[in-house]
Amino acid sequence: MFERTLQDLIRGLRAHKASSKAQEDAFLSEAIVEIRSELKGKDMALKAEGVLKICYLMMLYPIPAPPEFAFHVVEVMSSPRYHLKQIGYLAAPMAFSGDTEEVVLTVNGIKKDLMSPYVPLPPLPLTALPHLLSLSPSLSTTLHPDLLHLLTHSSARIRKRAVLCLLPCWEAFPEGLREGFPRLRERLQDSDQGVVGATVGVVMELAKRQGGKNYLPLAPELFSILTGSSNNWMLIKVVKLFAILTPLEPRLVRKLLPPITSLISSTSAISLLYECVRTCIVGGMLDPDRAEGEALARVCVEKLGGYLRDEGGDQNLRYIALLAMVKIIPTHPAMVAEYQDEIMQSLDDPDVSIRMRALELVTSMVDRDNLQTIADQLLSHLAPSETNTSTLPSAVASLTAIANQLSSTASKDPAITSTSVSLSPAYRLLLTQRLLSIISTDTYINVTDFEWVISVLVDLAYVSHVNVGTEIKRLVSDVVGRVKSAREYAVGVLEKVIGDEDFRERGRSGTGEDGLLEAAVWVCGEYSSYLSSPLSAISSILSPTLHLSSSTLISLSLHATAKIFGHYAATVSSSWSSEKHDEAKALVASIKSGLEPFLTMGEMEIQERAFELTQLLNFVQADLTNHIPPAKKPTSTSVNDMPDMEDGFADSNGSNGDASTPPYPKSLFLLEPLFTAHELNAVAYKAQEAVRIPEGLNLDIEIVPGGGFGELDLQDAEEENSEDEKVIDLGEGGSEGMEELRRVLREQEKKGKKRDGESKEERARRRAARKAKQKDDPYYLYDKNDDLQEEEDIDEIPIVKLDDSDLPEEPIETKSTSRSSSKIKGKTKSKKNPAPPPEFDRTGELPEGTILPPPDTLKSNQLERTASSGLAAVDLSSSFSSIRGSGRFEEYNVGDDEEKEAKIDDRDIPITATSEIEVVKVKRKKKGDKKKKDKAIE
Repeated sequence: MFERTLQDLIRGLRAHKASSKAQEDAFLSEAIVEIRSELKGKDMALKAEGVLKICYLMMLYPIPAPPEFAFHVVEVMSSPRYHLKQIGYLAAPMAFSGDTEEVVLTVNGIKKDLMSPYVPLPPLPLTALPHLLSLSPSLSTTLHPDLLHLLTHSSARIRKRAVLCLLPCWEAFPEGLREGFPRLRERLQDSDQGVVGATVGVVMELAKRQGGKNYLPLAPELFSILTGSSNNWMLIKVVKLFAILTPLEPRLVRKLLPPITSLISSTSAISLLYECVRTCIVGGMLDPDRAEGEALARVCVEKLGGYLRDEGGDQNLRYIALLAMVKIIPTHPAMVAEYQDEIMQSLDDPDVSIRMRALELVTSMVDRDNLQTIADQLLSHLAPSETNTSTLPSAVASLTAIANQLSSTASKDPAITSTSVSLSPAYRLLLTQRLLSIISTDTYINVTDFEWVISVLVDLAYVSHVNVGTEIKRLVSDVVGRVKSAREYAVGVLEKVIGDEDFRERGRSGTGEDGLLEAAVWVCGEYSSYLSSPLSAISSILSPTLHLSSSTLISLSLHATAKIFGHYAATVSSSWSSEKHDEAKALVASIKSGLEPFLTMGEMEIQERAFELTQLLNFVQADLTNHIPPAKKPTSTSVNDMPDMEDGFADSNGSNGDASTPPYPKSLFLLEPLFTAHELNAVAYKAQEAVRIPEGLNLDIEIVPGGGFGELDLQDAEEENSEDEKVIDLGEGGSEGMEELRRVLREQEKKGKKRDGESKEERARRRAARKAKQKDDPYYLYDKNDDLQEEEDIDEIPIVKLDDSDLPEEPIETKSTSRSSSKIKGKTKSKKNPAPPPEFDRTGELPEGTILPPPDTLKSNQLERTASSGLAAVDLSSSFSSIRGSGRFEEYNVGDDEEKEAKIDDRDIPITATSEIEVVKVKRKKKGDKKKKDKAIE
């Protein structure tokens, strides 16, 4: 019978690609049936060919493995022929999983192949072992000694693969790390660079999982690799390792500065340059306090800036340069700011990844001098171009446009690609969020003009076309509440926003415009004194399409209408006339008609606010109807004066000739005091926690004694009984059961009185009698261990009252100290920024007699990562005492103070450690040997 080979199977699959789905499935079914018959046969060559074909099909199609496929793979692995055994080990990772029992059958075969003297044979199991070792801890335990033995094999290829297998072996068998670490350390000095590179890679992965504490003794070997190797990939791994070790041993910085500086200035590999810069930052080499930190930072920035200025350079170099500058800017922002133009140009790059890194860098280099410049440039990326005013594309359309630009057949236009990326909703959302974050950083520490902030927030809401309404609403409300000087400008701008019907219609689509509308309505209502036209504002707020908006916007609109009308009514009283009278009546009627659609809405809050405002307006409308307008212009009256309000509104329609009666209705002052009683200020950080408990208030005392069950206080009861003992009247008469109940109650009362004065001996006797009774009770579960344990006497536990009256109270910070500190801060900032910052309430409002609580300090414990189990829990510090260091290992064990007092030679100094007990087998000496020894002495 003709058997298909793997090449025949591939040709058949390609031939059926143009066929229908049914024909292709039929061909696959026929091939799988043929493969199963080959696996069940006794011919090992056909079985290996079947294993190879089923592995190929499993990689292409989601088909399950045939029954007993793992056992057939074990048979192929045990074949004496090399090419068949190779196929078996190749299929082993696909055949074996965590629940495969056939893994146990491979142990002896793998051990035999690992220890084979035939050099090409050990690499075969070493290829499959990384997957197999992760499946079975018992397999890792069994093969661990064999892997350590292969570390000293004569073939560099085998040593390299054995080193790579140690990592999954130690993950499954963590205790093997103690035994194998000295062998792994020896491979760092191997003659073959491939073995050294594999060893460095394994050590780096171990250091990532465990932290660098266990691998500090490897610093001499790693330093020799750093200074002697020319392989960039190996140098990258070594530099990454030193980035982990340097925070644990700061004295490594002094040794690493010369080689890392040489690499930064001479290397042409941007990836190696980035790792060197990252190591310098993590290790504190760029610290401004260090003498060489400034010069090293200048070298790094100039090297990276060259890649940014190279317009025709590699995109990967620009990306890595931006990524490295993000690491440098926290310590040296002035140096990075010199390349601000190049960084801003990267925001127009067609590559979206470069844009993201440039955006991250731009937001990190913002200060008070360049905030407005950077924010305006970022805002220009969101504004639609004049040539393209169409709606934003979907995510699928954006990705399709980018894919067409990246294809080899399409014409690549950078301008078109840049525009497509700018129109992407994901990029616009990230850009808008970063723009909002740089404005509000550290409570607007970089802002010098808050009117500009209001205009930027309004522009963002109009041009962003992403859902950031919640953030814009929060920032607008916060700025207006903190900065009093910006309220008039903010009300003037937001008054135009609430009158924009097109903007309202956009907000109903859920793209985030509702956030600015809600903030605008609240600000115009809260600070209605700055409105240019209260009547127009009320008309805009109670828009005919308001019922189509969200429930939050409707609730805020109703509340703002009441505020604006209350301020308008109080203000118009100063110039009351017949015209104002008619205007007020028309306004009340207009507001009531605008509230009618909300009286029957399903939202409870909207309905309640509409009813409350309607009832108040009914009262005002009735008062205006009964009031007789004046015939002449009344004298001006202060807005805040409300004369004769103590008499109510009973005489509001009195005669105009009475001097004590005002010419305007008193109901005009009904609404304004409801909203202006207290000024609304910003609340400070943790102000609620700073509220002090008033003296005499004990929050631990129960409000209802006894939890409402009326428990009697024994001490008070004794005092009352001593003065006037009252016996509870249990009544008389009744049946025999009632008499028995009265007798039991009286006996219990007597026992209770006796127990109050009983001694320890009587209490112990009573407890022993109760235990004996319980022991004889067949329905009571008695524990025999109770006889061996002494029962704890609750009455003997002492009651300790913790009194904190002796503790010193923290002094309350006075206003003078805060003022002096603010003056000092102002002086230091004035040197850098001559323009004084605008005055605004930055801290917020605190309760009286309290100070600003300090912010929470985050505990940084990222350098030493601990774990309770697994590979990360292995501590190798105890096993280092028996390992003698090579090179100048003493440099990491001598303190800085000791180096100044004593002179240490450059020779190797042995490490003092506790000597281990060595067991030596001693032979018994014979008598003849003793005589020969005596003669030799003579």
